[in-house]
Amino acid sequence: MAEQDKVTVDLPDEGAIIEFINSCPSPPSPRDISRAFKLPVEQRAPLRRLLREMAEAGKIDRREGRRVATPDQLPEVTVLELVSFDDNGDGLARPTGSYDGDLPEIRVILSRKAGRAPASGQTILARLARTGPAHYEARIIRVLERQQQRLFGVVETAAKGLMLVPAERGKRHPVNLQSSADFPCNAGDLVEAEMVSSRGYLGKMARIVRNLGPVDQKGAFSALALAEFGIRHVFPETALTESRGLRVPPAKGRNDLRDMPLVTIDGADARDFDDAVFAESNDDGGWRLVVAIADVAHYVRPGSALDEEARRRGNSVYLPDLVVPMLPEGISNDLCSLRPDEDRAAMVAEIVIDKFGNRTDFHIYRALIRSHARLTYDQVQSVFEGTLDETDIGVGHGVLHNLFGAWRALNQARQAREPLALNLRERRVVMNEDGEAIAISQRSQSESQRLIEDFMITANVAAADSLIGARKPCVFRVHDSPDPKKTDSLFELATVIGAPFAKGQVLRPRQFNSLLVKVANTSDEMMVNEAVLRSQAKAVYSIDNIGHFGLSLRNYAHFTSPIRRYSDLLVHRALIDAANLKTAPRDGLNGLPDEQIAEICIHISETEANAAAAERRTIDRFAAALFTTRLRDVVEGVIVGITGFGTFVRLEDGVADGFLPLAGLPDDFYDLDAAGRSLTGRQSGWCFTTGTALKVQVDEVTPISGGILLRWIEGGTVVDKKKRKGSSSHRQVKRGKAGVHGSTSVAKRKGGRKRR
Repeated sequence: MAEQDKVTVDLPDEGAIIEFINSCPSPPSPRDISRAFKLPVEQRAPLRRLLREMAEAGKIDRREGRRVATPDQLPEVTVLELVSFDDNGDGLARPTGSYDGDLPEIRVILSRKAGRAPASGQTILARLARTGPAHYEARIIRVLERQQQRLFGVVETAAKGLMLVPAERGKRHPVNLQSSADFPCNAGDLVEAEMVSSRGYLGKMARIVRNLGPVDQKGAFSALALAEFGIRHVFPETALTESRGLRVPPAKGRNDLRDMPLVTIDGADARDFDDAVFAESNDDGGWRLVVAIADVAHYVRPGSALDEEARRRGNSVYLPDLVVPMLPEGISNDLCSLRPDEDRAAMVAEIVIDKFGNRTDFHIYRALIRSHARLTYDQVQSVFEGTLDETDIGVGHGVLHNLFGAWRALNQARQAREPLALNLRERRVVMNEDGEAIAISQRSQSESQRLIEDFMITANVAAADSLIGARKPCVFRVHDSPDPKKTDSLFELATVIGAPFAKGQVLRPRQFNSLLVKVANTSDEMMVNEAVLRSQAKAVYSIDNIGHFGLSLRNYAHFTSPIRRYSDLLVHRALIDAANLKTAPRDGLNGLPDEQIAEICIHISETEANAAAAERRTIDRFAAALFTTRLRDVVEGVIVGITGFGTFVRLEDGVADGFLPLAGLPDDFYDLDAAGRSLTGRQSGWCFTTGTALKVQVDEVTPISGGILLRWIEGGTVVDKKKRKGSSSHRQVKRGKAGVHGSTSVAKRKGGRKRR
């Protein structure tokens, strides 16, 4: 080709090169960059010079194999510390050592073929793939240290210094503590420590990296949860500054609904009220529903410091004695709290349903509202049951009865679609006026709570349908159908208790409901409900709509709690975009790419799982602490799980869980059946199965780990010798401390005294 016929291609500028490097899952080579920008051969030398200049200026780093990366990019193969795990078994990790700037988000994809997963706090060598500017996926090459590197616990004095009693359940052996002038501590202090190398016969050694204060002080369990689960609880000053200058907008440009008698209905201890409801009857027997939700998107704008912090948190965290809000209190408890008799900006879902609860029309818009009453579930329930009148709680005639009528219609539609009907009670820690835990309460869902739940579900479906119709990106709340492998154990349990459950078919919620109806009001009810729950997939956020199995809904999104869930804020922004098709609103998604929304979905699904785990662990600790006054007491319980080391026992109808080790059972060799459902004594014939009611003695309580150790007193059955001989497929275990040898559990010692 003649010289004058060659096409000249300019070198990409530095910004374009950095953008390309950030888009690569691993550091690219100069050749990769050349190919990406379709540079001719004669431009490769100038490109290398440009890359060298950028490296000398600190704009990029040179990596092994002549590859380049941005300065903040982690090495492709690096050492990580596992911080936590989500319900799907994937991990969250952070780089070891010091790291400048904000920590990147690293999701560890665990191979199901690579053996048992490592524990939180362990270090791994991993290969990283970049999925965003500060997002990575990691795959484990090998576990560098099986021993946990980070742990929490209580300091105790020992003969030769200090010891750390781990706070993790199941970790019973203390660890030696190094003294440190930087982090002084006393016996009884709750601390975070990291393991250090030790040799000889000194045993495990750790050094303190943070003192959380005395374990017996108020708020100690919540402080531990915040540290243990890495929950962000201090707002940066930039976010707080933004929250101080915000004001309620005027009615201009919004529907003025301030005269509509909307009411909020929440728990008695609620501090923020993000939804208000109203209903009125139509001439055809149907209903007009109005669900008003705080317009958080008006205040929290994309790209702001408030938005960045809310995205990182993902959600509010609710612990028994502490709420860690997603947004500063100036927003969550003031501007976006729908308090009575105060003007508030809202996103409103107005929905028309027929007398059977089927939606016939809907519209979502922005409004200015004014709540007319702040009601509690107990007050509304009393009106529903007829023990109070509407005037007794300060609302106009017909306001609540219209809500009841609309809910009865929605309930018909709910029953027609047959969602999963689990009957599980929520555990709550009851506090006195001094903030001390005094009891664990359990409450089933009341009609007043179901009313609000069904109104919110109806609004959530309308939001999802609205975005689908407008062809706007939507953060769906999805719930996959159960994995058949997870339902195998449920099938075995159902067979044992005489409540057959179909196997090997395409499952629908109604199959699970049939099983739940079969065991309703029996001793097996709680156990089966929990087994059904364990068989389900985890509900997550996704831009790919696969529907919601548990609710039996094709389209579903979270719209009704933008104060406490970032997912809902994204849905609000997408709805704002849909309502302003010709203009780009300042508080919409503003063209956020689907790839980035997908990354956010992964992140907020993980923060949600992390918050739920923190809440469960904290309630377990409070429950165990309440049992410290009941040492040596005999309490009632039900076996809910069996292992080769003993049985897990649900105490006092679900107040707490305890562990009954083999050493606490009648002295014998025990056979664990193949399904892991029963332990049977070879000599005595004592048989303990899931669902067996027991009387047990509280033998030991460790509040910091939430652990309660038990000893058998009464309960179980005695199996005939002929039936025992006929049993097959078992593992031999013996009362005492059991270890594992091959496929057989073998007792290392005989424990305890015999019982008659």
